[in-house]
Amino acid sequence: MGCNSQKQSQSEKHQAKSNQQQNLPRIQKVTSAKPKEISKDNLKEKQNFNSQPQAQQKVAELFDLENQQIYRNKKFQSDYVIVEEKVSIQNNEGKLFIVEHKVTGQKRIAKIIKNVLTDNQLLEYIQYIQSIKKLDHPNIIKLFDVYNDEHHIYLVKEYCEGGNLIQRLQNEESNLNNTHIAFTIQQMLSAVHFIHAQNQVHKNIQTKNIFIAEKQTYLSKISGHEEIFYNHQDLNTEISYRAPETFSEQYKWKASADIWSVGVVLYELLLGVHPFKEKHKNLTFQNIKENKLKNPAEYKQLEQEAKSLLILMLNQDENARPSAKECLQHSYFKSIQQSSLKVTGALLRAKNFQRKNELKMILLSLMIEYLLPKEDRDRIANSFNKMDTDFDGRISKKELIKLYQENLGDESIGKKEVEGIFKRLDLNEDSFLGFNEFLIATCDKKILLSEENLRIFFNKLDKDSNRQISANELKVYFVKTKLTDAEWLELMKLGDSKEEQNNKLSFDELKELLKESE
Repeated sequence: MGCNSQKQSQSEKHQAKSNQQQNLPRIQKVTSAKPKEISKDNLKEKQNFNSQPQAQQKVAELFDLENQQIYRNKKFQSDYVIVEEKVSIQNNEGKLFIVEHKVTGQKRIAKIIKNVLTDNQLLEYIQYIQSIKKLDHPNIIKLFDVYNDEHHIYLVKEYCEGGNLIQRLQNEESNLNNTHIAFTIQQMLSAVHFIHAQNQVHKNIQTKNIFIAEKQTYLSKISGHEEIFYNHQDLNTEISYRAPETFSEQYKWKASADIWSVGVVLYELLLGVHPFKEKHKNLTFQNIKENKLKNPAEYKQLEQEAKSLLILMLNQDENARPSAKECLQHSYFKSIQQSSLKVTGALLRAKNFQRKNELKMILLSLMIEYLLPKEDRDRIANSFNKMDTDFDGRISKKELIKLYQENLGDESIGKKEVEGIFKRLDLNEDSFLGFNEFLIATCDKKILLSEENLRIFFNKLDKDSNRQISANELKVYFVKTKLTDAEWLELMKLGDSKEEQNNKLSFDELKELLKESE
């Protein structure tokens, strides 16, 4: 989904800048249009939400992260303060900063880039960023917020204290342990498998875009997919990780190109040297086209399983490369298979979670996005990865039943419990639990639903500060909604107490709805 790579004329750039502020309302119209006011007066008839399967399906779509608004119609500086400058971005087009949210205090990374896009390109870019929000996976860097002004675009992402793989390689006194390397590549392939399952291609896999969650862990996360569109091209600016076929002018990106890139990263981790990179790009290009690997002697000395996987991934014939799923089934990863996966705590939290109703699920999803501590998210990510035994970014009933048997020793009870878990959590009824659903069930509710956090969350939703959350105030957090006015009011009614049946949420009602039975 690239933009035209030709340079703008000076007049075009000037026109783009002069129209920038005029463009903002049009961006809002596409990505965060002001919702139509909901009023009881314009409803012909009331609908019973719980008896309307179609209405419940519409609510399930709100639960899809792709439909939750990422564009913020305000200044970046109103939400974040810069803590530390990190590095300049290539070609001096922007910088990375550690920032802190003014209300929650959470640290994140802000990528601040020059806004050189035309009006139409900016619209298209924000829509693209919205579309990749659905890539919610424990090994994909989470993108939280997008802002823009006349001069800059601001992308606020998850902060990883462990730095990227380049920094990890430079800081290690000795080569990375082979098990750690296999674990890292397994996580990357799981993320790539998930991306490909969403009919997307990453296009920008390289060591600088693979991050370590914390300094003392090996939970790895991939980033960089938001850069391709903005660079006005569908080609990786760092050519040394690109597959040979991608240099063709007529090439259209395929999943197999990502497999090559992961293979390059694997080679680099195993041997401590890039397989193709030279000081001059033309020599790097020649090495890639001829599949001329550096340090061939060391390459031949690799363990047979590692060499076998590399041969498959770095195959010159793109059609002969395995898929990410096939790579994950390779014998190379047997060394990191664990005989017993201790995830009893996560299983018990999932078992004890009470869904109650759809409104609770939606509010918890928004609250987790806003307030869940990073360390809790990473802890849950590790548990999720252990349960996701086929590495497709989802947990199936079969996987969960097997884990119940291994951890609690009773398959018959496991089947019954798993059916209950899926009934409560699988809102879209696709027979899988995604990472977002898993977060809702297994996060530490004592921390998330503290009095302070509940008050912060309530104030965030209560835009007009009238001490009540209306359907109109909740609607602004969603890009797409198929719910009718009547259905929105019925949804809000799910949080009404017996004393206040006004289709709005007071603080006490919000607190009761979220904390009940937890």
